[in-house]
Amino acid sequence: MRGYVHSIETMGLVDGPGTRTVFFLQGCPLRCAYCHNPDTQRRRGGEPYTPEQILGIANRYRSYYGQEGGVTFSGGEPLLQGEFLAACLQILKREGYNTCVDTSGFGNPRFYAEILPLVDTLILDVKAFDRASFAELTMVDGFELYLDFLTNLEQNGFQGQIWVRHVMVPGFTDSEESMRRLIEIIQPIWPRVDRLEILPYHTSGVQKYEQLGLPYRLEGVKPMDKGRAKELEVYANKVLAEGLRAQRQEQTVKLQEQSAQRQAEAASDLGKSALLSVLRGLPLFNDLAEEDVQDVLQQVILADIKAGEYIFKTGDPPENMYLIYQGQMKIFINTMDGEEQIFYIYRDGDFVGGLNLLVQTPYRYIGQALTDCKVVVIPKAAFDKYFYDSPVVLRSVLVKSFERIRWAEDLIQRLATSNASMKTAGLLLKLAKRIGVETEEGIKLELSMNREELGSYSGLRRETITRKLGEFKELGYIELVGSRVIIIKDLEALESYVL
Repeated sequence: MRGYVHSIETMGLVDGPGTRTVFFLQGCPLRCAYCHNPDTQRRRGGEPYTPEQILGIANRYRSYYGQEGGVTFSGGEPLLQGEFLAACLQILKREGYNTCVDTSGFGNPRFYAEILPLVDTLILDVKAFDRASFAELTMVDGFELYLDFLTNLEQNGFQGQIWVRHVMVPGFTDSEESMRRLIEIIQPIWPRVDRLEILPYHTSGVQKYEQLGLPYRLEGVKPMDKGRAKELEVYANKVLAEGLRAQRQEQTVKLQEQSAQRQAEAASDLGKSALLSVLRGLPLFNDLAEEDVQDVLQQVILADIKAGEYIFKTGDPPENMYLIYQGQMKIFINTMDGEEQIFYIYRDGDFVGGLNLLVQTPYRYIGQALTDCKVVVIPKAAFDKYFYDSPVVLRSVLVKSFERIRWAEDLIQRLATSNASMKTAGLLLKLAKRIGVETEEGIKLELSMNREELGSYSGLRRETITRKLGEFKELGYIELVGSRVIIIKDLEALESYVL
């Protein structure tokens, strides 16, 4: 198999994370008015390469990639050579390379399910925000195809992070209204967006059109003011963060509704003798007097929970303790990238919520039945009266808490989400709470950790934390003073990533 490569950049620094080898593939179905490489548009041309030759070139420069870098396929439009791209990605991933594809979302859909699961970072170009503007800009009536590509990314197996890019042309999209429309267009991929960039239109490619004898459709349009483009980039990032926050709040409301419905429909009392047998079979009830068991029997419920139903949610007040009599449940959170991170799985005889009742802290995670479950729900009033001073109960709570702490220590070492923005913002907020000092310039953080230690603390590589801090500085969220001082300028913007 052979593909056609227009050119190769061996030390690319802008087309994906870290240092990368960038292969610009030949051919593009779009004819963007501002395209600065019109010579890549023709489907015929370029130099033929096999996937093995692509790997050989990548191997040559691998020592420069560091922890973040790798190989990027750009264009032209790399998805146009779908079969070749899939073959290259397969051989690169087998060798452990980080992969990136820079695309406008136009190619042969037949290969998307082979390509997208192998992509770590997708650089997604957003050309325009409606059908007419898209057709005018690209000379292709393909806006609906672009929306389909966005909507079906995860269905086609994509699990990586996304960098969104938009070229801003003066008089076309240089307004806050356009930025709001941009964020609306990418709503299906909000949780996976790690970076949103506005690239100011420039005229450096005009000479190529003259050399190729092609008309330049933006003749007379002046370059985009870089300062104004940066202002609108900051605005767009804030709109995106606010949208993500609203989306998370909406998901919480849905969880509340499902939990309320479950409590209304799924809970059912067993017969008195059957429930007594259940309680007597649980270790926490071993040292209760018979008359106390009978009293507790009047206050607890044995709830029948169907697989997939929620038992409690993040933010629920500590009003009940839950004992798993039969079945399995999990506790988890939803990460910024939409993934589910499981913390613990409870089985027959386990309980959850005892520590919450003891120290009166709300639940910080979600409890959901993995299988059909029978759960004994013990209200706070019953817990305080019959269990609060019980040595057996307190010992059991401590043992279970210790088990979860050890589990969490192991989990922290392997926990990694694909969205570095959330992790970096969360780290800065934690540091602000612990060591932040209010100053006229903002919240000042004097660090005892270097960048590598910051990365380890947040679960990110040194290169990643450095890159994200640089991006936050560009967006005006923070100011960097040397390597040991960070000043938080916009606390609300950081909170939008995690709250």
